Amino acid sequence: MMWTKIKQLFGWVKDRMSWKVARRISLGVVLFVFFYYLIGMVVVENIDNSKNFAADKLNENAPGSHAVAMSIAMVDREVNTHAWISNDPWFKPGALLDNMANFQKGMVSANAIFAIELKDQLSRTRGSSQVNVDLQEVASGMNYAPDKWYWDPTVSIFLFVAPAEKQYNSALSRLKIYNQSVAAGEAPFERRADNLLSTLDKISLDLGSSSDSISKKIDNGIGCVLDTKADDLFYDVKGRSYAYWLLLKGLRMDFAKVINDKDIVRSWDQLEESMAALIDLDPMIVSNCAADGFMFQNHLSAQGFYLLRARTQLKEITNILLK
Repeated sequence: MMWTKIKQLFGWVKDRMSWKVARRISLGVVLFVFFYYLIGMVVVENIDNSKNFAADKLNENAPGSHAVAMSIAMVDREVNTHAWISNDPWFKPGALLDNMANFQKGMVSANAIFAIELKDQLSRTRGSSQVNVDLQEVASGMNYAPDKWYWDPTVSIFLFVAPAEKQYNSALSRLKIYNQSVAAGEAPFERRADNLLSTLDKISLDLGSSSDSISKKIDNGIGCVLDTKADDLFYDVKGRSYAYWLLLKGLRMDFAKVINDKDIVRSWDQLEESMAALIDLDPMIVSNCAADGFMFQNHLSAQGFYLLRARTQLKEITNILLK
């Protein structure tokens, strides 16, 4: 009888100790996961809209195209200097940084549109001239899906696919080759007024598309700060606008003669000011409240205002270029 009670007592103590150990292990795992994501997010997050970025690319004596050099610099920064998180799987901290991911996607989308315009217009002496082979690869690579990782079950369960970073770096290599050829006089970069007009039209169309997305989001939002998708659109537009702001600075250097001859220097200054105001918007929490709300602002409306203002100024410039 006594031996049985002793065994029961030891069993109870063992169970209690096992429960304490299990609880401590579980707590340790929870804390590890929490700090892994928390610290990882702090380390990785970098929504970089620096106004002084790649200022050396705007040196008037720099060889090649300034706009192309600016495109190379900004994509290289997001893909290689900063972490490319838009395709991060769930087990990486970057997967939770949707604002940075959308900012990066917006930047690459703007550069993809510029790459197509570069291939179809800026690099050709006339519409009947041959398309540059390097730029074909650039346009294809830049338009690759930004969220593709090594494994994509929609493509294959067993085979790996090329991640977005690999495609963008391949495009960058080709873009560098092209700009080196431009600098050496071996490849054309046509600095004509009609080419500038066409490029600005493409930028204007994309900004118009962003404006329409903002309008639809405001009309169909689920309510103020509870609209968790409002920040996705806000940072996509912010990244897209920042990329265009940098590209416009490069285009200004490339087409300096056209801009001066057409007397659109002041108009271009105003365009850059509107784009700068657009990318300077930086709310702590993006809200999609009523436009005339008493307590909370509608940040998408504010963004949309500067977007439409910049687009109007773009149209003013292209109207002058048409004359």
